[in-house]
Amino acid sequence: MKALIFERNGEPSEVVHWCELPEPTPGPAEVRVRMLLAPVHPSDLHVIRGRFARQRQPELPASPGSEGVGIIDAVGSDVSSTRVGERVVLLDVPGTWREQVIGPADRAIPVPAAISDEDAAQALINPMTAWAMTMCEHQLERGDWLVQSAAGSTVGRLVLQIAKAQGFRTINLVRREEQVAEIQALGGEVVLCTADESWREQLTTATGGNGIVSAIDCVAGRTGATLARQLAPNGRLLVYGALSSHRQTDPAAFEMPVFAPALVYSAAEVRGWFIFSWLARKGVSESSRTLRSLLDRMAEGTLKPPAARRYSVDRALEAFTAAERAAHDAKPLLVFAER
Repeated sequence: MKALIFERNGEPSEVVHWCELPEPTPGPAEVRVRMLLAPVHPSDLHVIRGRFARQRQPELPASPGSEGVGIIDAVGSDVSSTRVGERVVLLDVPGTWREQVIGPADRAIPVPAAISDEDAAQALINPMTAWAMTMCEHQLERGDWLVQSAAGSTVGRLVLQIAKAQGFRTINLVRREEQVAEIQALGGEVVLCTADESWREQLTTATGGNGIVSAIDCVAGRTGATLARQLAPNGRLLVYGALSSHRQTDPAAFEMPVFAPALVYSAAEVRGWFIFSWLARKGVSESSRTLRSLLDRMAEGTLKPPAARRYSVDRALEAFTAAERAAHDAKPLLVFAER
């Protein structure tokens, strides 16, 4: 069995290599998945660099990768043999950049036939993030308003799809003027470009001067701080990333200056949000129900991950570069096997 491995932290192009490992055997309650496709997320590359959340940094040597799709090809003694041959996605089973992955049977979630391998490979991280923040954390209802930064990101576009299906409305921040018309075409009711010097005043106008009730932010820095400053009484901002510090090494770039009086007098809340912490808090049973629901939505066509581009393992370095390209047009997927 072959796997992409890193034995020390560093730049992915320098420390990740393809190597031969013994074929793994599933334990009693486990399955072995023959991997087909696994995406390359910027967060995967941060794990390799040693810059991701400490609780997600694996003991080395390890395989990167946080999700993917594959076929069950072996099961443990406590798992029904009828599961062999199932196409599944893995629910929070790290280390997916390898030909075979061992995981708990209850974390191998069957994929409906209507979903392509490319879409299934991306079913967990970004769709779950978009759904959990909007429908589970903010509990948005028809007619409610959500403010989101980085509306042109993968999560931002998935939020727009969920908004269309669930009936809530959005105020969207983008960083480039050419994105405004694009996000409007995707259903964003209000789209503001943060390159415009007056965008803060425009945001105040868009909220009717009443402040922001619900917001999600993956930019942090001054953009996130502005959202925090404009929170309504009892408003809430979930901060789930820091694109303003993407690939930064200066600690100051990770800071998000918050105006304390605005939080105190309005009893507003600014809270960090992390998909893996949310999954752990909800537990396997609830998380798997949510993932199955999202897969059903994908099969129906109401939720669609971004376009993808396949990269053979010998082109992994190209996939790494594509994952961090500012204007990438497709999610890079590493190919481990063909169906």
